Amino acid sequence: MKNKKNNQSISQKADQLIRNYQVSVSSGKEEVLDSLLTKIDKKEYAESKPERKISRYMAAAVSVAATVAILLAFWFYFATETISAGKGQTFACRLPDNSRVILHNESSATFRKYFWNGNVKLSGEAYFEVEKGDGFRVKTSQGEVEVLGTRFLVDGWDEQFKVQCFQGSVKTSFGNTSYTLEPGTQFTGKEEEAQKNTFKNEAGYPGFAQFQKNFSNTPLNEVVYEIETFFGVDITLQVPSGKNFSGTLQTGSLENALKIVCVPLQLDYVFEDKYRITIN
Repeated sequence: MKNKKNNQSISQKADQLIRNYQVSVSSGKEEVLDSLLTKIDKKEYAESKPERKISRYMAAAVSVAATVAILLAFWFYFATETISAGKGQTFACRLPDNSRVILHNESSATFRKYFWNGNVKLSGEAYFEVEKGDGFRVKTSQGEVEVLGTRFLVDGWDEQFKVQCFQGSVKTSFGNTSYTLEPGTQFTGKEEEAQKNTFKNEAGYPGFAQFQKNFSNTPLNEVVYEIETFFGVDITLQVPSGKNFSGTLQTGSLENALKIVCVPLQLDYVFEDKYRITIN
């Protein structure tokens, strides 16, 4: 019985195949051949259509993935970070190239977050300590400052543009004029007026760029943490616990701050590199 059913199934499939490729008896040889080829092409197209549909979906998926990847790369390349200081406060940090910036009183700075290009957009007032490198530019709404390894202040509040050089040299651009500043010189510009002159600053740092704090019998590790945060360095303490510090710190120099703390406590400090210090 089973063999009989199988034979019937095969016979039905054969009949269906014959009907699919049946042509007119009156047709000539060329017409018969053309008709058969046409039917075969249609049959193959019908059978392959789902695969082509899947291929189109795959191509669309690859295209979407590539577009997303390009957009993500574009976002990462141009992504920026903005840092700011609160009202009446200062905020100190290091930039991606290890240059240091101290923002003053509601000032803000914006720069590339992942792909550093040496450009900083400043709103307000800030003090910079720039590492030697390929170039560093500070841009404000009034003018620009271009530097290479220096310490300087930029004040871009309101319509006035002021730059003071404390170390190295800086080039300022204001309107159609530009000046090169040396240590102890400053540039001020407002509307059509611009001038270069000298200034006095015995401390060697702007007031807000100095570490100023009073300590009274404060645990040494807390004092060190304050210094680390302000100067953007890592300090390792290798001293017995229980040491406290009392005194006033008012300096913009990291080394001076270390001396003020370590000398009275009879401690030594060693620079492992520019940003890592050990106190023992």
